[in-house]
Amino acid sequence: MAAMSDTGRPSSLRRRWVALGLRVASLALRPSLQTDDLVSAGYNHIADGYDDAWTDHMRHLSVEMLDRLSPSAQAECLDLTCGTGFVTAELSRRTGRRALGVDRSAGMLDVARCKHGASCDFVQADVLEFLRSRPSASADVVTCGWGLGYSRPWAVVGQIARVLRRGGRVGIIDNTLFSLAGVLWCSLATFAERPEALQHVMKVRFLPSSLPLATILRLRGLAVDRRWDGAKTYHVADGRAAIARLTATGAAAGFESAVAPESRQAIFDRFAEILETRRRTERGILITHRYLAVVGHRR
Repeated sequence: MAAMSDTGRPSSLRRRWVALGLRVASLALRPSLQTDDLVSAGYNHIADGYDDAWTDHMRHLSVEMLDRLSPSAQAECLDLTCGTGFVTAELSRRTGRRALGVDRSAGMLDVARCKHGASCDFVQADVLEFLRSRPSASADVVTCGWGLGYSRPWAVVGQIARVLRRGGRVGIIDNTLFSLAGVLWCSLATFAERPEALQHVMKVRFLPSSLPLATILRLRGLAVDRRWDGAKTYHVADGRAAIARLTATGAAAGFESAVAPESRQAIFDRFAEILETRRRTERGILITHRYLAVVGHRR
């Protein structure tokens, strides 16, 4: 029997996915804008509304990590990928000492300084480069909230182990590799229809669960006190609302830069349609953020 070739038929679908795979491989090998720069630009753009869209929505999960971390009074704290400074401010409040927040995004830090500058200090830097500049055994607590996957987990944890004093505490919470699996599949299906519209591939290093992160901590000489995984689900009215929410939360940071400018509107419109088709429930479009967390200490 001849292979079906009409649009939407098996042979046509296979060709689309093969074309997308080749496009991704080509872009991954080609020198281009750095993922760090694309992510920073994305967060700069959403900084003013980030707390309403993300921090307030996920606040209790960050607080849970801090409760289990239990920083001691007057502990010297570093908060990596601090964003708008919620965790940094909580560390300052709980310890009674000014905490230091570090982030690449100038826009996020502007908000952090405006909201929390009276009780915290903030510095703009790549977190790995910042850690490498710190003396050994120079911090009592290091946290990293919702940004480890944008850096290099193995290297970052190694530097955290180095800068912590003996008995020092570490707390990390982050999205997992599968955080938005359903949404990601819809985005891939969108690009499979027009592979040429994809112009950048985001190179991120999110981990699949808390177990690999706990393993990294142990291999880097840190003790793991607790690890856990979870998910937060919500619904939005339609596909366009889903894209707006994903953009505002930073979950789609850099995504807009992945699309060729001349194709951006068409891609986003089609993405919204596919979300409507594949993710709609009786309550609306389903969005699930999956996360991991680990708390540990230096022996």
